[in-house]
Amino acid sequence: MMGIETAAAMLGGVGALAVAMGIKERGTRAKMDGERGISDENLIDVADALDTRAAAMVARADKIVEHAQKLRKEAGCA
Repeated sequence: MMGIETAAAMLGGVGALAVAMGIKERGTRAKMDGERGISDENLIDVADALDTRAAAMVARADKIVEHAQKLRKEAGCA
C-alpha cells in the first residue's frame, strides 16, 4: 500500500511505523506487502504518529527561526 510506505518514510522507517501501529516490524512488512490487511485502527494510529511528528518538526523549526533571529540581532542586523 503506497500510503503506508509514504508514512514509513515520513516517520523514519518501517521500525517507526511498526511502533506507531503497535506491532512488530515483521507484521508491518506483511501489511506493506499486502499479505495482511490494514485496519482502520492501524491507519488512525499511523495518522496520529504523523501528527505528532509534524508537531515536533514545527516546534523545532520555531526554535531554529528564533535562534537565527538572535544571531542577526547580535550581528546588528535586526
